[in-house]
Amino acid sequence: MALGINTCFAVKRWTRPGDIIRIVSDELGVRSCQLSVDNLPLADPRSAESREYVRRFAAASDTAGVELDSIFTGLAAYSTSLLLDDDEAARDAAEAWYESLIVLGGIAGARSVGGHIGALSMPTASDPDRRERAMDELHERMQRLSLRAATEGLCTLLFENMAVEREPGSVLDTAVRLEASLATASVPWQLCFDVGHPVAMAQNDVDALAPWFGAAWITDPMLQLQFSRPGADMHAGFDDVDSDVGVSPMRVAEALVEAEWPSSSLFIEVMPAPEMRDDAVVPMLRRTVDVWTKVLA
Repeated sequence: MALGINTCFAVKRWTRPGDIIRIVSDELGVRSCQLSVDNLPLADPRSAESREYVRRFAAASDTAGVELDSIFTGLAAYSTSLLLDDDEAARDAAEAWYESLIVLGGIAGARSVGGHIGALSMPTASDPDRRERAMDELHERMQRLSLRAATEGLCTLLFENMAVEREPGSVLDTAVRLEASLATASVPWQLCFDVGHPVAMAQNDVDALAPWFGAAWITDPMLQLQFSRPGADMHAGFDDVDSDVGVSPMRVAEALVEAEWPSSSLFIEVMPAPEMRDDAVVPMLRRTVDVWTKVLA
């Protein structure tokens, strides 16, 4: 299991690929990263500027000996309904957006692309017929995206367990069914398991992560590591937290061993608040890396 980091920490603080990779490699000491779409110019994977940015990011990673493992949808895209928008034209646009992201993955030589796939509106989620039609169409669109991913040489596409029940994959049984239904696609869809989201959805300090680690996944999930506590999706660091409340690195490390997910990649996904002092960001990330390096040893 390799420990890496998602580049969301750099948003609006570091914009040049070389600066971001220098922090990842030299200051944090990790050798794998997940590029967030939020780092791209205007967070738009369809633009020529974004294609050039990804080329420069991949070159900087290669020079520094850092693996560019995957490209992740990011926070800006999470503010939209993507492939589940109530408007068909918006869903078509979202599918085209996802195709562009897949193309970027091919340009970068990444193994995976994905993350947030969509959110049901409240009216659609509350109407069983509309919900069923929306999910059937989602499956068709994910199948088409899988075909495109095959042409770009990707190994998997990613769907994330989000922290809202109207977002497919947020509930364990739906995530298991979604993965199984797409396991034979041209490129399979793999769970991107955010360990903070089940905890944030819980109402108390029960071990909300245990059922996820105990589930039978076809492909070992990728993990995103962020601190959250019941009732709050925080994406905080692990440098100064109460390990008895919320996500516990030690419990996650023990569960990983018990689950026997040897091929899982782990990415720290910490989002520093915009108002956080700039000179405090990297030290906080460094301490978070140290916490995970210790428990995973």
